[in-house]
Amino acid sequence: DGWGNDDGWDEEFGSEFEGLSYPTLTAYERGGVKVLFDFEKSDASSPTTAVMATFKNSLPDPLYDFSCKVAVPSHLDVVIGPPSTSTLRSGGGTMTQSMNLTRNSMGTPLKMRLMIEYKRGGKVVRETADVTDFPADL
Repeated sequence: DGWGNDDGWDEEFGSEFEGLSYPTLTAYERGGVKVLFDFEKSDASSPTTAVMATFKNSLPDPLYDFSCKVAVPSHLDVVIGPPSTSTLRSGGGTMTQSMNLTRNSMGTPLKMRLMIEYKRGGKVVRETADVTDFPADL
């Protein structure tokens, strides 16, 4: 049938077309709010890393006017896309936001500060978190 083991196709077919994968990072987890980062790079030598941030609410209350601002050191540039929503529903609601992190010089560490703000029960909650435990090979 031409599709056996000796069909001439390399066993690794397709792997060169997939982006590099990295483990999911829990960037923040406090008070029922969790932020997960998933990463993608086109190739290992690229200075740019695409980050998809997923925000999760495990609280019994919805979180309104949810926003996450990001600060990075001067050796990094960050471009942040719009959030998928500004309200995190109660009991498992999620939203996503994309970011592109670019190193201005290779070999410098990835790190960022998250500034998270939302309203819960009419009160404004503001939190900051430093994220420094990025996968080493990013």
